[in-house]
Parts: sequence; structure tokens; C-alpha cells
Amino acid sequence: MAGNTFDGPAAAQTGHGGTQVNHFHASRPTKRRRTVVVLSIVGAVAVLVGAVLAVRLAGTGSAAPAASPNGLSLPSDLNLPSSSLPGSPGTAAVTPSGEVASPLSASGPAAPVPTSGRTAPSSPAGGVPPAAAAVPDGPTVAATGAHLYRITPGHTAVEEYTGKDGAWAKVRGAASGIFTSATTLYATDPASGDIEQYDRGRGTWTRIGNPGSGFAATGDHLYGLSVDHHGVFEYTGAGDSWKQVRGATDRIFTSATTLYATDPASGDIEQYDRGRGTWTRIGYPGSGFAATGDHLYGVSANHFGVFEYTGAGDGWKQVRGATDRVFTSRTTLYATDLTTGDIEQYDRGRGTWTRIGGPGATFAATDDHLYGVSPDHSGVFEYTGANGAWTEIGGPVAP
Repeated sequence: MAGNTFDGPAAAQTGHGGTQVNHFHASRPTKRRRTVVVLSIVGAVAVLVGAVLAVRLAGTGSAAPAASPNGLSLPSDLNLPSSSLPGSPGTAAVTPSGEVASPLSASGPAAPVPTSGRTAPSSPAGGVPPAAAAVPDGPTVAATGAHLYRITPGHTAVEEYTGKDGAWAKVRGAASGIFTSATTLYATDPASGDIEQYDRGRGTWTRIGNPGSGFAATGDHLYGLSVDHHGVFEYTGAGDSWKQVRGATDRIFTSATTLYATDPASGDIEQYDRGRGTWTRIGYPGSGFAATGDHLYGVSANHFGVFEYTGAGDGWKQVRGATDRVFTSRTTLYATDLTTGDIEQYDRGRGTWTRIGGPGATFAATDDHLYGVSPDHSGVFEYTGANGAWTEIGGPVAP
């Protein structure tokens, strides 16, 4: 249906002890008086001991915790300056150490190397956890630079949009999730969780790895996060061979050239230097990140702002206010309004935002086109390029 307006897609006080003075008569005291004297002496000693202990305890007590520094976490602290997304101005980037360090980095202990012949996201020794609990479904809509893909309801098939009259072509049977690089489609098997790669020219699929909790790709490399989140792996391009490039990780994101990962303990985002095999912290936590071909963007943890990474240290600049989610194409940033859900497009040259559509369940973009899925997943829409105008190009999509 052409020309539709897309309205879908938390001091101690020290006591003062006093000594009671007893006056004794020269005459021999009676038994009762002797008892009183003894009790008085015992009482005085007890008071003195108590006073000494109180003083010693007061002198060795734990100091009150220091106040949290300003800028602890941009996304959650409303008092932080808007010009600094996840970092404090002037804070130098650092290479992480310990369990989050890349095994290829000189800092921190090396992460365990995966068993030869097994994929990046292979499960640790001791058995594979139940697939339903350990391997989440992936995205059901994704795009390469040139093609849009979707998973049909029930996860029964993967289809490619032909670009003509709302026609879709089946390219695969059942899949639990789909992922893309600029040129390649990947899918995860709903039964095994294994990841497979699509050869579009031949129309064939090849298994390249075991299950993972998530996958992301640059223009040249595919990365997988293990099911247990204990490691990030890079696909070597041969068979099902993967090499570990990082330890414990929460999430991974990619631009056309760069891999990013968030630390599972701090939530900080780090950038991978593939040539050196090192990781550098570039910001504090965010609720989500997305990248165009040239720029990385993050939504603050409290959703009160969108920030663009400057590329220097942990420097970020704010480009937008309250936002729910961000999406990107190769050249453009899109954001959904926190209140209305409407999608808006960013003109980076002018620093302005324009509303181009209503709410959607999700969005995906090729190099030239933006697509949205209606909130109820009943249809797929293509943005025409005219403000607010979308064309329906397909039926329901798996949630």
C-alpha cells in the first residue's frame, strides 16, 4: 500500500568512664562493708576497661566511604555535563586488565583458548546448557549493504526482499536469528544454535560455528560472543575455526571497520585495535550503541541523551536529547523518541533532527533504504524519502 504514513514500526560516640572514690575507715570493716568495697572496686575496674576499649575502638574504626566522584556514570547521573557521554572530560583512555583484557593484549592474564576445531561460542567443559535457556533468538530483520532479509512468523523461513512489488524470495528454512555484514548474511539454526553463512551466488549455506549469545560483523570480520559470555571470538574464515580476541563481555557492536564490547562488570564500552590485539576503554555504560561507517553513537543509560564518540580518548559530544533506541545505515543515524516512539533522522552536517515516521518494532537499513517493522510485526515498510511517507512491502515478521 503505497504512500502510507508509517505509524507502526537506588559517630559512634565514645563513652566517658568515671572512677568512684571509696572512703575506708581505720577500724576493721565489717563483712558487709568488705563486700561493698570489693564490689565497688570491681565496678570501677569495669568502667575503666570499658573506657579504654571504647577509645581503642574509636581510634581503629573504619572510615566512612568516600563520596562517589562526579561523572561516575554519565548515563545514570543527571548532574553530569551533557558534553561527556560515558566519560569524564580529560580522562585518558586506558587498556583494561584482568578478566576483561584481550588474551592478545600484554595486560592481564590470557583468557582460555578455545578447543581446537570448535567455534568461538562453544560452551565450557561440563556440558552444553539447554539451548532454550542459553541461546537467545537473534534479530528477525537485518540488512546487508544491498539486501533486506526477514524471518517469517514461527521462525519457519528466511526471505530476501527482491525490491519489486513487495515480492520476497525464500533463501533458507527455519532460523532463530539473522545477522549481517556489509555483504554477507548469517543465520542461526533453531535446533542446534549453530551459526551458518550464506553464499548468495550459489544459494547455499555452510555451518561455520557453534552457538553464541550474539554475533556482529565489520566489513571484513565476523565476531561471536560465547553463550556463557566468557569470551569474544573472531571467525578466521576457514571451516569452523575461530580465535579468541577478548575475555568476559556483556555485548558486542561493530562499525564497518571496528569491533566494540561492553564490560560485564562495569558496563564500560571498549574499542578493539585489531592490528595490535589490544582493547581501550572509551566510555562509560550506555543503554545501546550503533555505528555508521564513520561514527559510533551511544544512548545514555538513563535514555536522556544520544552521544557521538569524538574518536579521542573517552571524549563524547551530545547530539540529541531523550531517546529510546538508535539505528544506523552506512551514512545515517536514526533515533526513536522516548515518549512517542516516532523515528527521526539526523542531519549531521546541520546538527538537526527530522521526524520521518511513527513507532516501529525495529528498523534496518541497506546503503540506500530504511525499512521498518510495524509494532505488531504485521508488516514491513520502506521509507520513501519523503517526510512521513512509507510503502508497505511485505507481510508479517517473526517477533
